[in-house]
Amino acid sequence: LCRNAGRIVTIDQLCEAAWGENPFGYENSLMAHIRRIREKIEENPSKPVSLITVKGLGYKLILEGK
Repeated sequence: LCRNAGRIVTIDQLCEAAWGENPFGYENSLMAHIRRIREKIEENPSKPVSLITVKGLGYKLILEGK
């Protein structure tokens, strides 16, 4: 996500980066990890402003000053 800050990274791309060539079935694990990241970086993880869900596509990391 950091390497692609400001861009949408698909769920498939994130799963493949984390679990390798056959990432199918890891979507729930990915969502749990995203939640944990939000708990660490967001002031209010339930209303994220830095790690945004782009419905139907994936996630987008917004860094300060970008």
